[in-house]
Amino acid sequence: MLNNSTFKKLLFLIVGTGFVISCDSEYNSIGADIVDDNDHFGFIKNDEASIVAFSQKTNAVQSNNLPINPLGVFDNGLFGKTTANFVTQVELKTENPTFREVPTVDKIKSVVLNIPYYSTHIETKSDGSNTYELDSVYGNIENKLRLKVYENGYYLRDFDPNSSFTDAQKFYSDQNAVFNNAKGQQLNDSDFTEQNEFFVFSPEERVTRVDGKTIREIPGMRLDLNKQFFYDKIIAGSSNLVNNNVFKNHFRGLYFQVEEVAGSSMAMLNFSSGTITMTYEDKKIKIVNGEEVDDGVQEKTLVLNLKGNTVSLLDYTPTGTSQPYDNLVSNPVTGDQKLYLRGGNGSVAMIDLFGGGNSQELETLRAQAISGNWLINEANLVFYADQPAMQNNVEPKRIYVYNAKDNRPLTDYLFDLSSNGAKPKYGKRIFDGMAKLTGSSSDVNRRVIKYKVRITEHIKNVLFKDSTNVRLGVAVTEDITKSTSLSLRTPQSAFTKVPLSSVIDPLGTVLYGTVPVPANENKRLKLEIYYTKPN
Repeated sequence: MLNNSTFKKLLFLIVGTGFVISCDSEYNSIGADIVDDNDHFGFIKNDEASIVAFSQKTNAVQSNNLPINPLGVFDNGLFGKTTANFVTQVELKTENPTFREVPTVDKIKSVVLNIPYYSTHIETKSDGSNTYELDSVYGNIENKLRLKVYENGYYLRDFDPNSSFTDAQKFYSDQNAVFNNAKGQQLNDSDFTEQNEFFVFSPEERVTRVDGKTIREIPGMRLDLNKQFFYDKIIAGSSNLVNNNVFKNHFRGLYFQVEEVAGSSMAMLNFSSGTITMTYEDKKIKIVNGEEVDDGVQEKTLVLNLKGNTVSLLDYTPTGTSQPYDNLVSNPVTGDQKLYLRGGNGSVAMIDLFGGGNSQELETLRAQAISGNWLINEANLVFYADQPAMQNNVEPKRIYVYNAKDNRPLTDYLFDLSSNGAKPKYGKRIFDGMAKLTGSSSDVNRRVIKYKVRITEHIKNVLFKDSTNVRLGVAVTEDITKSTSLSLRTPQSAFTKVPLSSVIDPLGTVLYGTVPVPANENKRLKLEIYYTKPN
């Protein structure tokens, strides 16, 4: 027969396994079906640990070579307005191409930039047409932007000359002026104003006819680029196409610049999936008796990939609703009433558990845990959302807690191998950090109640293995699988880096901190430790 302690361990294991098995469920039901937080199988609860938590602005952050990048303008209410521009190098898909006879620009039929959007297929209609819904678009999808795509005039070098070219070159989110001042010719100068002056992120599929067949493509940015420019740069400048190292200095890439026309709209894009396709006519030859003989003309294509170094450029503008965030004053000694988390060049929060370091409080708790043979079953940081403050804001689906001293993930993050097959960035459900929402999954206007992050292994190590009680950080996260860190342009005493997953997230949230707020004292940040003692 199982004794009581063993039965509880087994039951806890079964529940944990259930979490892993459920990891392939859709992310939009996060928090809807989680087991009641008060049901911990009779474990003893300790939530009296003293915590000091305070917000810290990151200001300009390293933003080169991100996996995804924002483009557009996003008015995020309480968190102000962000204008996101972007610069990227381009590479020849095939190095050292040859042109037999392309004497004039008239031989170029088209030059087309294509960047697919993140989208979800909704349905295929009886006529074969498809409808899609765009993912990761913020603001109103119908709002128009002024989009200009320029030749980039600033060389994005690989290595930093100030380090004798041994360290990778860093670029930062506040360097828009550098690229704006060096920009060349505007390339998307089509007479179709929806490609420049009145651009929208459209969910419509693209339909073309090729050799009598209907070709359907997923939604994406499709812009006609200046043919004369590409004739001069590619055809007339073909001596610079020998390899991509030479080519990337000859043609330094594209600079995407946006302006708000009326209302905000911003999309997260995987620019590295983008291409520039130049379609042109060239001489066709055939081999007769071992010799090349003219055989009329043929249509050919040259493809450039949006590959190489990139920089996300983020300009922040205060608005009439952003004063609380703009006037943020932190107190690292006593902590803050509210924690402001904002992605991009935004803000994170720092957390000192047990008063920070090896405090007397921690030493006392260690002694109690060791002498009492505590079995730590679960430990969570529980953050409550300031719902009135966030009422008119887009809320992040997830937050991320990490080791802010060493800029690396916690043990709990590393131990969690749960995954989401359909959407990998929504894995690690046991580590959690996902939003607990009001209502049921069928409700339209659900709001965030709280976030819970499991730090069980971290607390075990601190209590039983004398691990350092390091300062923790908390940030919004766009992709939980991204655990690396990026540098601040100006390092701060509290921290010098910020999670990459926060830099690529345009959203923000307000959480209750550790200094009680009148009428909401029960919503302060807490560390909940659930444990059992031997019989």
